[in-house]
Amino acid sequence: MNNIFNFNHLNNFDSILNIDLFIYSLILLSIGSFASSIIFRFSLNLKSDSKSISMVSPRSFCPKCKESIKLIHLTPLLGFLIQKGRCSSCKKNISIFYPITEISFLLYGLVVAFFYGFGVVFFFLLVLFFLFYILFFLDLKYYYLPISINLLLILCGFLGNIFLNIFVTDIAIFFGLSPFLFSLYGFLLGYMSLWFINFIFKFIRKKDGIGGGDFILFGAIGGLFGPFSLGLILFLGALCGCFIFIFFNNSFQDKIPLGSCLILGSFSYFFIKNFELLEKFLVI
Repeated sequence: MNNIFNFNHLNNFDSILNIDLFIYSLILLSIGSFASSIIFRFSLNLKSDSKSISMVSPRSFCPKCKESIKLIHLTPLLGFLIQKGRCSSCKKNISIFYPITEISFLLYGLVVAFFYGFGVVFFFLLVLFFLFYILFFLDLKYYYLPISINLLLILCGFLGNIFLNIFVTDIAIFFGLSPFLFSLYGFLLGYMSLWFINFIFKFIRKKDGIGGGDFILFGAIGGLFGPFSLGLILFLGALCGCFIFIFFNNSFQDKIPLGSCLILGSFSYFFIKNFELLEKFLVI
């Protein structure tokens, strides 16, 4: 079956003009800038009871002095360099998170384009990275997984598998699963597995051990990669959680950002599956 795991890799940039590559790079930097803006605005709403800040308004402003940012300073990466990492109004340091996010999207986008070309697969993987990136840092910093982003991730999983067979593997065909059932069973198994674990924990300890956003996120991951992937993704996510707890326990003394760990587990699963690293030992 044609899917992303047997896609014709290494398209490289031989057929892409330099000016086109430059424009694509600017677009990728802009998407990264937008992603960091969404994370910032979600975080402000978490700290504010008014919930008056949307994804598009008010105009971007400095979180320190509240002054609106000039248009030239909103230019991805360039704005940070022009201001030398400091707000032009109050001279306070600008968080390094913004240029790092923009560069991350640039590098990710170019690597994906190199492997898959600038087609529908590239666009789909870029959207997935965009959603996962936002969820990862919101959960890592604030233990918050917005329902709106989770729902978009679920939608991507179903649409990508139904219309593109993007993650539908041969094992799904072996069990007679259509792309829709592949995503549906993955979503239900992912959601219900964490819900059941939390149900047992709550029954014993009289409090929740897993947040509701984590249920939906794991369901969305199941909707993407299917039901047969969830065991390995959960295992890899748990390993990531152990490393976080061991090396960063001063930052996460009370609880571990499970959603961020599951996202790391998902990326690890994709890497392992895509490059057949454990093909002789696991059927995934």
